[in-house]
Amino acid sequence: MNRNGKMGCSLLNLLFVFCMGLLLTACGGSGTTTHPQKTLTSIQVAPRSPLVKVGTTQQLTVTGTYSDGSTAVVTSSAVWTSSDSSAASIDSSGKVTAVSVGRPLITATSGDLKDSTRLLVVSSDASIVPRFAFVANIADGTLSAYTVNPATGQLRHNGYQLVGSSPQSVAVEPRGKYVYVANSDSSSISAFAIDGTGRLTAIAGSPFTDSGNPLSIAIDPTGSFLFTANSGSGNVTAFSIDPATGALSEIPGSPFAAGANPSALVLDAAGKLLFVTNPTSNNISAYTIGIDTGALTQVTGSPFTGGTGPSAVAMDPAGKFLFVANSGSANVSVFSITSGTGVLSAAAGSPFATGAGQEISGIAVSPSGKTVYVSNFGSSSISALALGNAGDLTPIGGSPFAVDSSPRALQIDPSGKFAYVPVLSPCEMEIYSIDANGALSPVNRIRSRFQAAAVAFSLGTTPVSYAPKFAYSVDMLGNTVSAYSVNPATGSFTSLGAATTTGPRWVTVDPAGRFAYVANESSNSVSAYSVDATTGLLTAVGSVAAGTNPVALVVDPSGRFLYVSNQSSNDINEYSINQTSGALTPTATVASGSGQFAITVDPSGRFAYTANQASSNVSMFSIDSSTGALTSIGTIAAGAFPTAVTVDPTGKYAFAANQSATVSTYQIDAVSGALTATGTVPAGAGPMSIAVDPSGKFAYVGDISSDNLVLSFSIDPSSGLLLNTGSLPAGGTYPYPVLVDPSGKFAFAANIDSNNISVYSIDPGTGKLTSTGMVATTNPPGSLVLTTTIQ
Repeated sequence: MNRNGKMGCSLLNLLFVFCMGLLLTACGGSGTTTHPQKTLTSIQVAPRSPLVKVGTTQQLTVTGTYSDGSTAVVTSSAVWTSSDSSAASIDSSGKVTAVSVGRPLITATSGDLKDSTRLLVVSSDASIVPRFAFVANIADGTLSAYTVNPATGQLRHNGYQLVGSSPQSVAVEPRGKYVYVANSDSSSISAFAIDGTGRLTAIAGSPFTDSGNPLSIAIDPTGSFLFTANSGSGNVTAFSIDPATGALSEIPGSPFAAGANPSALVLDAAGKLLFVTNPTSNNISAYTIGIDTGALTQVTGSPFTGGTGPSAVAMDPAGKFLFVANSGSANVSVFSITSGTGVLSAAAGSPFATGAGQEISGIAVSPSGKTVYVSNFGSSSISALALGNAGDLTPIGGSPFAVDSSPRALQIDPSGKFAYVPVLSPCEMEIYSIDANGALSPVNRIRSRFQAAAVAFSLGTTPVSYAPKFAYSVDMLGNTVSAYSVNPATGSFTSLGAATTTGPRWVTVDPAGRFAYVANESSNSVSAYSVDATTGLLTAVGSVAAGTNPVALVVDPSGRFLYVSNQSSNDINEYSINQTSGALTPTATVASGSGQFAITVDPSGRFAYTANQASSNVSMFSIDSSTGALTSIGTIAAGAFPTAVTVDPTGKYAFAANQSATVSTYQIDAVSGALTATGTVPAGAGPMSIAVDPSGKFAYVGDISSDNLVLSFSIDPSSGLLLNTGSLPAGGTYPYPVLVDPSGKFAFAANIDSNNISVYSIDPGTGKLTSTGMVATTNPPGSLVLTTTIQ
């Protein structure tokens, strides 16, 4: 019974298991539970809009969100692309390499899903070497170009361009390819492309219309957007920049409202925030900048109350503090900047006194973020204020530092070694060295065009260098123009052949070395040639009539005008230069002195001077920047029989070589261009030519008497007076002319009567000449000119 009962229970258990199996089979089961399969519904790239410096990398990640709400990192399975591989490349793992400045869109794709982020690529830490400087000149509507010596701070004139009316501000985009000028009175933006030599070419479509009276201009650090503060219309105009052409396009929604009479603006280092000073409403407008569009959105709480007449604004490199110069109260308001939002909060103790008078015209912060500098227009000084950790400002020892009359918007070079200050009078750019404590010491100055207002730098990784490239001389008897290549290491010449002309007396080239011009004395004409940039060979462009016995000619620094001195008709022919072909068009003739022998134009392109051999004086002219027309500003006595006149690189001093065995020295009035005699110095028995080296420290004179010497002089930087430091044999006969190559390494003497050219090296410290050789020429090397390579 018991056994039969156990057997019954076993049968029941088997039956239960069998039934459960049937039930599971009927339900489609296999003995385990299944769940619905989750799917990827969205992806997101991080970080959002990261700031990356050229040459560095940034790892991006992708986070996926699934249908069940879960998330996971799916970076490795995404497909990555860059909208601009020239700005940033990306590998399969999501690592971005920043290649060049820009704002590329980086996209991750997973199946049908996509997400993108903007990469904000800014300049590398190595790109802080100032190479070129550009200065906006209010009074004559021009933009001056300079090269920069980052070791000494020296500026060298490099031509100028016409812009609009009353240019108040200038900015260079961070690639160093384009420069823009805000023309207040013509409500426009002039735009130029910068070539490798620092020279400028107008961008197609320039000038671009602005909404009204732009006083200030700024460009975001990725070179994507440009903003102007428009005083006349109370707003900010926003433009996008075409990276390929530099052309501007106004952003939809622009202009954006600001306060009353906005005058200055500044962006943060990431290009995400913009701040604008409004002097009449005494406040500061703050905006966030659209990452994709560049459109402006007012920050919560904007506008923020400022001081009295906020006229200029700057930000420390870390983006922690905003500094607002209040012209009406001669102090500086300091605000802390809330990261991300741009909300401003006044720093404790703000505003801070500058220790100077009224009318502040500019403010800048050192690259180290340790010192704030303020231009005091009304008191002709620069205040230097040490920056504390909490944003407090304290005058440093010696502040304020005196400058010449009425300084405008100063600029600190990116290395932090020099401060550049445009001053209204005497029309100069003044350069100061900056010591470790932030104190300023004057080191250099250079004449500017009329009323320089603002300066901006184009940066790179290496300093600018000059080297001689080609040389040209004329042979009056052989009716040729000889061409030579110049070895930049040794200064030696190699003949390239010759072009023909009729009765040549003098040769010159345009500043870019694209065209050559010859004054043909016996045929009363001027021949024009194009210069092959590779071979240096000349191709005739044509000739035009000149006056009687043209003996000298010069091209102005802008390369737009040619002036020819006619010895027997006692006048100057004026020509315009076709910028494409180099062909000449006569425009006017103006009377000059008797028996002209030489002509020169000052480095800024504002004034011209002729040496008049027969009347023993120097004629002086001002130059119209638009038309090139000369207007006489009188004559001044020289020594007996002046045969050469030149201006030093700073534009402050002029020198005339007189065959009566002297050199006359002059100071140049910065406004009118008139010369004031400062003395004469002995210069051999028959000085015929004079040249000044590019540093402006040394002068060299060719003595064509029986001694056949090259004389050396040092130049007093404060007076322009000459001190004889020695002489060397020319090595040939009748050394005329003597000239210095653009690099300042070599001097040359063209020895007409012995058919050779003497080559000398120049000691950069003392100016001493050392003979390095002689170059034989097939024909008498009358006149001599060099072209330049700027790298």
